Amino acid sequence: MSLSAPRRPSPLPPVRWGHLVPPPPFLVSLALLAGLWEAAGRALDFLFLPPLSQVGRMLWRLLLDGTIAAALADSLLALAGGMALAVAAGVGIGTLMALSAPVREALEVYIDAAMAAPMVAFVPVFILVFGLGYLTRVATVVIFAFFPIVVNTFSAMRRPQEDLLEMARAFGATPAQLFWRVRLPMAYPAIRAGVQVGMGRGVDGLITGEVLIAAAGLGGLVARFGNAFTMDRLWAVVFVIAALALLAARAAGAARPRSLQETG
Repeated sequence: MSLSAPRRPSPLPPVRWGHLVPPPPFLVSLALLAGLWEAAGRALDFLFLPPLSQVGRMLWRLLLDGTIAAALADSLLALAGGMALAVAAGVGIGTLMALSAPVREALEVYIDAAMAAPMVAFVPVFILVFGLGYLTRVATVVIFAFFPIVVNTFSAMRRPQEDLLEMARAFGATPAQLFWRVRLPMAYPAIRAGVQVGMGRGVDGLITGEVLIAAAGLGGLVARFGNAFTMDRLWAVVFVIAALALLAARAAGAARPRSLQETG
């Protein structure tokens, strides 16, 4: 009886950066928008619309003096904590709802109601409960990001390919193997899409909470510069927030765990 050599795991596919490169039509539209903004800012002399070149110079100044860096680091800390909780709770509860009818019947009505409710209404409650600090911003990220994740996970886990499940059962797969090797890889694209939407909503919730607190992070800068009517500084921070939301959502959409790379 000969023993075959253990199968070596397949190498991970190379990281593809093409989805991060903007397409040429977008670059053209961006150049046109920048030109129109610059021309309108110089010709109209509106307080709320400074020339784009002035905004760019102010953004560079805020980057050099550390204002943006300090606020961004503070916001990223709250975003990371909130998204970790939202992903863990959303995937876990969505999976339980899909696999257990009693759990689904107990929670589905509340999930549907919360999806229709304005999440910003919860922020004053968090301020009263947690105070004007880190926990309030984390809770705001969680409440904004949780529901798209739980809904996508629930929908994906409820629609497995029964032929693959039956085939796996025929080969003696245990319930745990069915979940980790069949259900989860099949559901992962929809879960990833939910996390991507949740990440964008999480940034929205983070900035909303920080603006209302007006004491920390990028949202604190928005409140400070907005109240002072320093519009070039305000627009500079808005650009950083937009870039953060875009990059965070793209990163969430590109993520793929090693275990799923090897199984899928």
